[in-house]
Amino acid sequence: MWSTLLLASHRASFDLVGPRPLSYLARYTPSALLFTVGVGSAAVLFIAFHTWLRANFRTSTSFSIAMVGGMVCQLGAATFRIGDPGASNPIHIVTSLLLGLSLPVLMWRFAAAQPHSPWRRRCYRFFIAETVACVIGYGLSVRHIAPLAEISAGVVFHAWILTTTLATKAAGSRVLQPGSLSRIRSTIPVTNPATTLPGGVSGAPG
Repeated sequence: MWSTLLLASHRASFDLVGPRPLSYLARYTPSALLFTVGVGSAAVLFIAFHTWLRANFRTSTSFSIAMVGGMVCQLGAATFRIGDPGASNPIHIVTSLLLGLSLPVLMWRFAAAQPHSPWRRRCYRFFIAETVACVIGYGLSVRHIAPLAEISAGVVFHAWILTTTLATKAAGSRVLQPGSLSRIRSTIPVTNPATTLPGGVSGAPG
């Protein structure tokens, strides 16, 4: 997503420290297609990433609502352009705000679902970092530096994505879910040494 946004900014000569948010890239002909396709396709990929997270980590329903809901809002922000007449402009603004709010919430709910461990503490640090980034972003917006406000929150979110991806690779192909250990144990045959004769022949002791 960031590669398309940076390319779109370059093609439209967009001011990344100016007062207009990145959403205005959708209004300039050189960057409109890149913005819409980049933001929209990223939302679809993030929804697929959510499915992968549920398969590899402990997660909760509240996490799924926050992440999938946020990505649906991102699709809405990509579909409805800012500044267009009718309902398009308010829909874009509302979905963009909800997307921004969903990022710290989904990180919070993800961290809360992890087992007590250093990994859980790391996840909470990402939640804190994202919250701080959103506060900084709000301050930048007040000072009319909208693009950097959006980028600050997005950078932390993508760092969280990279960290969770690498965490499963470091731990193996799969992080154990609740009940996984008991299911693994149930598949291991248990042999009673007292009923096994030499040569591997089982029978009751005589």
